Amino acid sequence: MKNLLKTLVIALFLGITFTSNAEEKNPTPMKSKTFEVGMYQSINTLIMVINIEKTGNEDLLIVLKDEEGNIISKNYVGKRNQTYRGRFDMSELKDGKYFFEFIKGYEKILKDIELQSTAPKESIRQILLN
Repeated sequence: MKNLLKTLVIALFLGITFTSNAEEKNPTPMKSKTFEVGMYQSINTLIMVINIEKTGNEDLLIVLKDEEGNIISKNYVGKRNQTYRGRFDMSELKDGKYFFEFIKGYEKILKDIELQSTAPKESIRQILLN
């Protein structure tokens, strides 16, 4: 009987210890995003393909900016459109950093891109005969 009582007390103590350590570390819950953005570069081109899926009926703004913050392009996704598929031709832009901003209400997603072209190198071949 004493062994059963000791076992119950130990089990109760361990149960209390585990539940007190299981507290959430971040007391402020994170808000779920109301839109998601996917981007990829089309193969062997400087075209960025952008896919957006959103919920709710708010407009979404897509802004392309350069490193200094100058706006290069602005596009709107209407509140009735739940999906957006777009292509941005970046072949006429200079080398450097660019930023896509996706803004819907108070939410903002920032994606950065670095354009870096490689200059063609002249290949020099020599053939030596002995």
